[in-house]
Parts: sequence; structure tokens; C-alpha cells
Amino acid sequence: MNEATLVTLSERNLDKIPMLCGHSPTYRQGYDAKREWMHARLQEGMRYILAQVNGWNAGMIEYLPAEFAWRGVLAPGYLFIHCLWIVGRNRKHGYGRQLLETCLQDARATNGVVVMSARTHWLPTRKIFLKNGFEVVDELSPFELLVKRNNLDAPLPRFTRSSPVIPPGLTLYYSDQCPYMQNMPAIITRVGEQLALPVTLVHLHEAQQAQQSPCPYGVLGIYLDGELLDYRPTGTTELLERVKSRLQA
Repeated sequence: MNEATLVTLSERNLDKIPMLCGHSPTYRQGYDAKREWMHARLQEGMRYILAQVNGWNAGMIEYLPAEFAWRGVLAPGYLFIHCLWIVGRNRKHGYGRQLLETCLQDARATNGVVVMSARTHWLPTRKIFLKNGFEVVDELSPFELLVKRNNLDAPLPRFTRSSPVIPPGLTLYYSDQCPYMQNMPAIITRVGEQLALPVTLVHLHEAQQAQQSPCPYGVLGIYLDGELLDYRPTGTTELLERVKSRLQA
């Protein structure tokens, strides 16, 4: 395995060392919001670790105690991985395994490590976790919950399966956890105006709110009349066409 240099972000360097995601001018607003979000999360035990190769960010992992996870999961006593991402050209060099191993080492005194995966793009894929001893313990399509247990007597993690009343029309649940979400409120509002649909924006400010979001992903969910359309950032044209298609079905 090729070794990358691992750099942990902290209160001392968070404003000096660029995070991996969204630090281009295109996502400046989202990046600044994520940085402020990170300051609060560091106080809750979050760790954000960069894998650097030749001084450049090649990947990252973000994890924290599951009690503070911004996902619709119940996993007391575990660590929860929000993100594990290796930039395309840096894949297949062992950097993902190196980052994951750091998390597993940090979790030695806990019940284990939990991660949410999906068979579609955006969330971490299951392959690296299955290769490293994780098992699927809960499913809520299109999401899977995987765990590597240290304490076999601890309760298995599970999805919360929250069912709040979702307003009619277009509803967006969003947070500042990901810089690439910065344009979603404006996009949802624009699509709603073009199709004369009511729009509801729900900005999540606390982990408990994300854990009770109707979408297990927690930090982003796009709904049309109570049904999940997507949990990933999308553009105006794509979303407009998808909503039209759903309305005509």
C-alpha cells in the first residue's frame, strides 16, 4: 500500500488548511458554511482527516461519535463515518484503506464503526467496507447500513425510520455539512416557481434534526408531495425535468 501523509484538521488549522470539498470559487459560500459547521462539530468529537500526496489533497475521511451523526441512524457507542472520498486519479493506491484504518484504530474502545452506503452515486460505496470486515445490518432502499463491530454484545445499529409529516409540493431538507449543497435552496425555489408548486425549505442546524429527517441521508432530501426524489445535489434543468415527469405520471 502506498502511504499518504495524513493531516487532521483542528481548531488550530481549520482556517489555514483547505478541506478537500468545495474550496473552489464556485462553491465559496458552501465552503465557508461547511467550515463554520466544522468548528461546532469538532467540539462534539468529529475528526476530519486529509490524505495528502506530494502536498495535494488526495482524499479525506470524516467521522464522529454516532450520537452526533448527521444521518438517520441509531448507533449509541459507535463511531459513524459521514464521508470517505478519494479523488478519482488517486484511487487504487491504498489511500482509502489508510484513512479507514485510522478510523478503525480510533474506534478500538467503542462498540465499532458504522457507515451508510448506497448503490447509487454520492454516498461511499460498500466495496471497501466489505473488504475490511464490515457487514450489512440494515437496509432502507436505496441505503444500506454497514458496521464493523468491536463489541458483539452491543445492540446492532439501525435506521431511525422517522416519518414526519412532509408538506405538499416541493420540500427540501438541507444542512451545511456538504459545500456542494449551497445552491439547492435557490434551485428548489426556482423549480417551484416555474411549476407553480408550493416550496418548503427546512434548514437543519443540529444533529438531532438530521437524525429525524425523513431521508436517512439526513443532510439532504428533496421531496415531491411527500415522496423522495433525490438525496444528492442536482441542477435546475435536471430537477425540473424530473419533477415534470413525476407530475405527469
